Amino acid sequence: MDAWELELIEKVRELARGPWQERAAVYDREGRFPRENIDELLALRVPSMALAPELGGLGISAEGQMRVMEEVAYGDGSTAVALNMHVLVASFLETMPPFERRNRVLADIGKNGALICGPGSIPTGQLDNRQAGFRFRDEGDCVVMNGRAGFASMSDGAKYALMGGQMEKPDGQEPDIVIAIPELATPGIRVLGNWDAMGLRGTASHDIVAEEVRLPKSEVLIIPAMMLRMVLEAQAKVVNVQTQMRARGALGILAIWLGLAQAAFDFTVAYVKERHGYLAGPMAAIGATQPGYRADQPWAQFAIGNMDYWLETGRIVLYEAVRRLETPFESQQAFTRYLVRTVYHLRRMSEEVAAGAMRVCGAHAYVRARPLERIFRDMVGGNVMAWKTDELQHSLGLAALGREITFVGPAGT
Repeated sequence: MDAWELELIEKVRELARGPWQERAAVYDREGRFPRENIDELLALRVPSMALAPELGGLGISAEGQMRVMEEVAYGDGSTAVALNMHVLVASFLETMPPFERRNRVLADIGKNGALICGPGSIPTGQLDNRQAGFRFRDEGDCVVMNGRAGFASMSDGAKYALMGGQMEKPDGQEPDIVIAIPELATPGIRVLGNWDAMGLRGTASHDIVAEEVRLPKSEVLIIPAMMLRMVLEAQAKVVNVQTQMRARGALGILAIWLGLAQAAFDFTVAYVKERHGYLAGPMAAIGATQPGYRADQPWAQFAIGNMDYWLETGRIVLYEAVRRLETPFESQQAFTRYLVRTVYHLRRMSEEVAAGAMRVCGAHAYVRARPLERIFRDMVGGNVMAWKTDELQHSLGLAALGREITFVGPAGT
């Protein structure tokens, strides 16, 4: 990494381990978007870090990006998830074919600090994906958008949203694919403000509704479905650094897990050095000898050793994967297998560290007055919202048997 990247990481670290520590509890308690944190990141130009310099971005390296995400997550998981959504969507726009609307939005993001979200999941109030998403209707010079999608992290701070769907066609005709990047202030678009989760409560992962939203055709990208299939099939045969770098969005999620796991581990180590005995003072004098500091108990030492193993091997696996992005793999399947293996290890790390921290620290840490309770919920939130451990393990088994596998999740396919 360059010197400026190390300096940026240190500045983010100072924020995350300084003023963000107290704010995180407030954001979590109130379910409030971390606007102050995002504003401080904008002052450092962090949201545009992954964009090319010619677009107004910082052009940060993949390793620098992951290190920043890790530090942000250490301070507040919600800030990290909202930031990663913005970075992921902005980076996707950068890889899209140029068209006027896309160019203007990217310039606004890179040069003016505009933020963007991407509602692409089933709304939180629904369970069937067949009823979710956006649909477009052709009306001459305009397309009309309707529908609803969820998990639009960053939506309370975003100016734009990336919204895609199918163009309605007569029966028997294959629908076109439409990609729109409207402002959230566009008439007919509503951010419902309905995100109310167990963890990651400040991400503003609200549902977004579109009702008869009229957009000029010149402002959207319309792709025939057959052409899109041909492009995707051609891309699947290409193995180069550029295509591998698209995994940075997925790896950013892993960096969030790593930052949260480090925060949980640091809390645990400090906590057990202060936690003494079980029963209140007068009762401790009655009956069997009471234990002293938890740090001196072998069972706690074993558990902390397990946490340490998963945390440090997770860090090694993640950053080795980041470095390997710079070298083309022998095939797309080899790269997919490697990426699945990386995600699986970091997923297991997150599970082991989250469970270990609560098991070691116990009831006195499971209160809102101490940060571990929030960190634990944020870690579990990451686990339930992303790839499933069993599915990842199944994919690794299939790949080992020579079967073709795919990698699908919140950061794309």
